[in-house]
Amino acid sequence: MRHLLKKFLVIVILFFVSGKILSCDICGCFMGVVPYDNQSSIAFMHRYRVFNGYHHYQTQSHYFPAGAYKIQHGGTSPDSVVTRNYSSKDYESYKVFELRCKYFIHKRFELNMFASLVNNKSKEDSVKLNHTGIGDPHLFFGYHIIRPKMEADLKMRWTIGAGVKLPLGNNQARDQNQQRLPFLMQPGTGSLDYFFYTTYMIAYKKVGLVTTINYKINGQNTFKEHIDNSFTNFVSLFCKFKTQNCSFMPSINSYYEYTNGLYVQSIKQNGTTMNELMCGVGMDMYYKNYGLSMGAQKTVLQHTEEGELNSVGRLYVTLSYNFNQRKYLVKRKTEEGQ
Repeated sequence: MRHLLKKFLVIVILFFVSGKILSCDICGCFMGVVPYDNQSSIAFMHRYRVFNGYHHYQTQSHYFPAGAYKIQHGGTSPDSVVTRNYSSKDYESYKVFELRCKYFIHKRFELNMFASLVNNKSKEDSVKLNHTGIGDPHLFFGYHIIRPKMEADLKMRWTIGAGVKLPLGNNQARDQNQQRLPFLMQPGTGSLDYFFYTTYMIAYKKVGLVTTINYKINGQNTFKEHIDNSFTNFVSLFCKFKTQNCSFMPSINSYYEYTNGLYVQSIKQNGTTMNELMCGVGMDMYYKNYGLSMGAQKTVLQHTEEGELNSVGRLYVTLSYNFNQRKYLVKRKTEEGQ
């Protein structure tokens, strides 16, 4: 009883101490619905996010405005004076192709590594920017405080973790005129960042709820640019259907993110605040050890200043392979409470 009380107090402290987290499409991590417990895995994830349609000038926004998704070679930055006409063809799009590796060194302790290739694009009137490069890698660990008893109808899992984003991505990308691209178009941030997260899952028979909270402390790069500390919260309500070798997990989910924005030379840049809520649907499918996850989220609430592009939403898909891990580097003769 005393052991369970300590666990409860720790989770209460974590939830109330967390203040702000990351904007995950720039430099964070995404935790979805994952049924495998204590299984090392390797996965490839692709996510796409787009901003299109000007606030107060245009109500129609699209996931795929012309040129936003398709990869184009090179980019242009004309010297002509730009006249903002609030065109429906303007956009900002962010694509990430990410390799994710997870390895359990103990039944309760996991190590994770994310490595990414990033493609950022924007169009404003006649000015088009487009760059593909290596993003910043993430290294982090997670500790499973509560592990589910697979034979029980009521299952719970609680994980806490922390990690670091290393400034190894390119943050000095230039256009055809050898001018450095804006910060948000850079594949890397050039800053050393720290993040903390907690994930809690509870399921009864075939229905469950999972939530992940992230808090990120962002550093400053050599150009004196940094994103303010940021907060994200992902919540998913899912159900599970199983056949002989396949499992299907449809879900409805929400994603909230907040950051005060980008600072350059300690001066906040207009139009960079992120305060929005997305809602969507997802589907996780597993065949034996192979997994396919996909989902779409639409922005339903957001803080947008006049003349700023609206957030449309994001799409993601993940392919994974989960290992049947039976041996660990670190062993204990007895396991304390599950």
